[in-house]
Amino acid sequence: MSILNMPSDGLFNVLIVLTRVIVRFGAMTRDELLKASGAGLEVVDPKQLSQTLNRWIELGFFESEDGVVAIRKAYLGRLGKSADSAETLLPQIVREIALAPQNNERFWESEENKSADLSRGLSWILAQDVYRTDTGSHSKISSLEGAQVADATRRILQNDTRWNGLRTWMIYLGFARSGAQVTIDPTEALRDVVPYIFEASETLPAPIFIEHAAEKLPVLDGGAYRAQVEAVLNPQSWAPPPDGYVSTSLSRAIQRLDREGMIAAELRSDSRGGISLIGTGGRTWRTVTHIRRLPAEKGK
Repeated sequence: MSILNMPSDGLFNVLIVLTRVIVRFGAMTRDELLKASGAGLEVVDPKQLSQTLNRWIELGFFESEDGVVAIRKAYLGRLGKSADSAETLLPQIVREIALAPQNNERFWESEENKSADLSRGLSWILAQDVYRTDTGSHSKISSLEGAQVADATRRILQNDTRWNGLRTWMIYLGFARSGAQVTIDPTEALRDVVPYIFEASETLPAPIFIEHAAEKLPVLDGGAYRAQVEAVLNPQSWAPPPDGYVSTSLSRAIQRLDREGMIAAELRSDSRGGISLIGTGGRTWRTVTHIRRLPAEKGK
């Protein structure tokens, strides 16, 4: 079982349908859930419904007891009582589950790795130069991965199916934006965890902000999964950011949230130990020593 092999392991849009049905109508038997989700319609593939349900039971989003399927209470409470609201909040919960340690224990296994293939794929793509990486085709991505990952047993995107899976899931989970080419951009994922990064603090030293972000999203710079992937990359084909710098992907996210007014990235003259953000062509975008959380505007 994995996530990136979508034909066998489920689709995010099917997960949305299953979630909306349970939020609206409550727990029900497996057959009732599949039927209410459209299993009897000609335009719906019942195999995809069943496979997606199986995967997300195994990953821990759904639970099945005495033949009745429900969303686990901890997640159901966060999704709320409205199906529309639940659909909006679902990516945050799915991302949390997919990145959870218990679903990434078999990190380098090719089969039965739960969500580790997604975590490996996200870690690798977010480590790239977002301004130079051509995401327009699997062949170009495969060529880049082949140059960087010499050990074939460590490669993630071994075929077009897995690249399509990564491309689809990274957009849904807030690590990229859709378009003619996928734009590598973890802004939405970072936005969702900003409250947990700061907790009770209003301002954090920039390096501490990066550390907390990596704890919440371990595919970002310094994260546990990112470190494992970077450790197998060929230094002849890939180089980490210089000391004191963060990757172009994380730089982009911090810069966007700063411009949107969610955070303020500040350079304080009386402080040391800042971080530098990287822009196009490897140029230094800016250096910041502290990151401050700004109050949300009324009505947002």
